[in-house]
Amino acid sequence: CVLGREPCALRLKNATLIDVLSGELIEKADIFIDCGKIIDAGLSCKATAIDTVDLNGALVAPGLIDAHVHIESGMLTPVQFARLVAPCGTTTIIADPHEIGNVLGLDGIRFMMREAKKAEITVKFMLPSCVPATPFETSGAHLSAEDLQELIEDPDVLGLAELMNVPGVLSCEEDILKKVQMTLLRDKLIDGHSPLTAGADLSAYAAAGVTSDHECSTEAEVSERISRGMRIFMREGSAGQNVSALCPTINGKNCRHFCLCTDDASPDDVFAKGHINNVIRRAVACGVDSIEAIRMATINTAEHFGLKSKGAIAPGRDADLVIFDNLRDFNVKAVWVAGKLVAENGHMQTKEPCLEAPETALSSVHVKVLEKDSFSLVCRSGKARVIGLRAGDLVTEHLIEAVEMDSQGLVQVGANPGLLKLAVVERHRTSGAIGLGLVRGMVEKGCRFNGAIASTIAHDSHNIVVAGDNDEDMLLAVKAIEAMQGGVVLVRDGELIASLQLEVAGLMTQKPAIETAGTKSQLIKTAHERLHIPAGVHPIMSLSFLPLAVIPYLRLTDKGLFDSVSFRHVSVDADAH
Repeated sequence: CVLGREPCALRLKNATLIDVLSGELIEKADIFIDCGKIIDAGLSCKATAIDTVDLNGALVAPGLIDAHVHIESGMLTPVQFARLVAPCGTTTIIADPHEIGNVLGLDGIRFMMREAKKAEITVKFMLPSCVPATPFETSGAHLSAEDLQELIEDPDVLGLAELMNVPGVLSCEEDILKKVQMTLLRDKLIDGHSPLTAGADLSAYAAAGVTSDHECSTEAEVSERISRGMRIFMREGSAGQNVSALCPTINGKNCRHFCLCTDDASPDDVFAKGHINNVIRRAVACGVDSIEAIRMATINTAEHFGLKSKGAIAPGRDADLVIFDNLRDFNVKAVWVAGKLVAENGHMQTKEPCLEAPETALSSVHVKVLEKDSFSLVCRSGKARVIGLRAGDLVTEHLIEAVEMDSQGLVQVGANPGLLKLAVVERHRTSGAIGLGLVRGMVEKGCRFNGAIASTIAHDSHNIVVAGDNDEDMLLAVKAIEAMQGGVVLVRDGELIASLQLEVAGLMTQKPAIETAGTKSQLIKTAHERLHIPAGVHPIMSLSFLPLAVIPYLRLTDKGLFDSVSFRHVSVDADAH
């Protein structure tokens, strides 16, 4: 075909080709496609084609790649997530199934990999390295190096996902080293997660084989990692953003060491802003050259992960293409995957497949029978440790407050303005474990909650987390969660007022992205209006991170209140030992 002896299937003519290999814009270029591959591209091509599409000078870039994303954070199964991001120009994602791994273990990861094969885009995987994240909570699974052994050989597995247990690497913990060795022996990659790690510790971490990090926030962190052979994944997602902080560190000498990722991509955010095209947009707005920004989302990432058929418009590569409106806004007009038009003007052009998750994934909420007094909280001294929630910040405060009690020493949150009771209910093993605590910052000043909010999104073990100002509504919320096998619910004055069902592992839904985004947006609106959650507090996200024991300062797991500084469980009663 390339020499014109036989016609190709398709010719895209009059393209303004974004050549990420040379860094040039090639006007009036041709792109020839056959059998899902680029046959030739550029000027003076000899190839011919059966069909021709005139692009009239439109900008054509290689398909975009998300270097690190948790599909589950989008609340959608892999196929639905692919249909969400493909119209934004994303044709490949590198997924870390860490969330479902904590709920369903290997079965959950296998489900994600199996369904991903039916997606319209390419989905590659990095195996979760830390399941569970800590021993201070009850997870649905424990994944050892031996457990991961059977999956590491899969060609769709590119390596080991974010190695969060930095202390475990530095202290040479046996299971961590086994996972590292297992990965390196197969010449696969290890992604990093090492905020605040520096100096000799960072050198030791890099020497263990870690080749990237998406948790940088300063110029010093960027410089140290690049000089140690690590790529920087700049992140602009629903939970974390560091593009504006890191763009000033980019220059002509180091730009090839940057890739782009979202980490977490909520459907409502994607519909509003885009996906990786939004990360490119943000980088360009922060001063990065437009071609360099596109390189970070294409060839840089492809080369990092060894995806030789991705990342550029060149002979022999996959015909994954995206058409942009301009090099400022990066709005996507059309997307081809393997030479097939899959999206145009923001809409998928392919039929939605009919898929069903396995029964194990649809039945993941197992709660021991609860009563109203299951949420009774004792604090005999009247002085309590309270989790202080800060708007827009995952870090909490460790507060000590005087609390009102009844004659039996039970905390009466209704008599303490602005204070809510918090509970984490174990939902994997029907153990009956319930951690109880108090949280401040989830109610607008001068307002009453008069209800409860509950969710099975509760990092990282994803038990049920529920906050409320009365035990009756908290119990109703947990029972509603159990009845719909996962999701988010709002209760007010004994009535279920909003719900978002996440029936797959309590994390995702099989419903279309547009429906999920609408339901989620309405639930958030209701939470602010009816439960009086402050405008700066995200009802779902803020609640979901309260059980995450690795983030300072005070958290709550199903095993109780946890001080992440002393790294131990503590009593709610501040005077108790």
